[in-house]
Amino acid sequence: MKKIIIVSTVGLIYDGITSVITSYLEAMNREDLKIYVVSTIMSESKIEKKIEELGCEIVQLPSRRKSPIVYFFSLAHFIRKNNIEVIHAHGNSATLSIELLAGFLGGCKRRIAHSHNTRCDQVRADKMLRPLFNLLYTDALACGNEAGLWLFGNRKFKVLKNGRNVKKYSFSLEKRNEMRKRLDISDCIAIGHVGGFFEQKNHKFLIKIFREVLNRKPNAKLFLIGDGPLKDEIMKNVSDIRKSVIFVGTVDNVNDYMQAMDIMVLPSLFEGLPLVAIEWQINGLPSLLSNTITEDCNITNMVRFESLEEAPYIWTNDILEMLEKENRLENSQKAISLVRKNGFDIYDNAKILEKIYKS
Repeated sequence: MKKIIIVSTVGLIYDGITSVITSYLEAMNREDLKIYVVSTIMSESKIEKKIEELGCEIVQLPSRRKSPIVYFFSLAHFIRKNNIEVIHAHGNSATLSIELLAGFLGGCKRRIAHSHNTRCDQVRADKMLRPLFNLLYTDALACGNEAGLWLFGNRKFKVLKNGRNVKKYSFSLEKRNEMRKRLDISDCIAIGHVGGFFEQKNHKFLIKIFREVLNRKPNAKLFLIGDGPLKDEIMKNVSDIRKSVIFVGTVDNVNDYMQAMDIMVLPSLFEGLPLVAIEWQINGLPSLLSNTITEDCNITNMVRFESLEEAPYIWTNDILEMLEKENRLENSQKAISLVRKNGFDIYDNAKILEKIYKS
């Protein structure tokens, strides 16, 4: 039985990387695989429980952020003690060297670095560690071409797209009516955003856009799904329009909330390949994204890119114009076909990852 250890360098939280990990574990044939998943930095108990229910084992290690040296040696010790053959480390910078070096010292022959973004916050550390990083990984994976170029440059890498479960995210009129009734928004324009409250997600600019929308459509509602350190600041920012901005928090049924939305907006400062953009298209939702986001995620005619340098009223014009073209059921059906054609079906991609693990 092949032994694999998986690490998310941001912790097991409700974010894109964790969603990728759990989605692949759900879709993969895990026979003949003994899979360990590291819990470090922060870890949501619901996510840990879900991973354990899939037959994987959670490995509790010291915080990668607060005690990196202790974390490093603990990881290396665990890998050697348990004869781990594959380490699969997910992140967005050469600080992945921590996991890769732990794997090397632990005797792990296969060391997979998986890039999920097009830039990082630890700029100096990334630059310093690049030479070591390039020596340590044996396999290079990326969620998209731009994310691969960012971390691996002109070195060889394989794009493994962030696949989604098309059945889970496909449009349902029955579920839409049920959710809109439950949320009491039957007569409202519902604008959605999914993402943690971090600088990268650019919530401040999103609020500016929504204020413009409210000026023209007073019955509009903005649904913010997610949590994070900047949430309190954003809540203060919208105190005067609080009835129109709904802070949903972290939920397990994001797909149900999507059904209730009319359009999604993602004005991020940077992204790798945002999973949510694929999910929105599967659901038939018009999606307005910042042009800093890779166009790899655009697989239908429901996506529009806008510059962050444009004024909020320009974004509002886009939103109102895109709403007029909505045809959810037809858009969802077309998107599902295109998702599969463009390599975003999770079950197809899980077979590829399984083959990498076992080869």
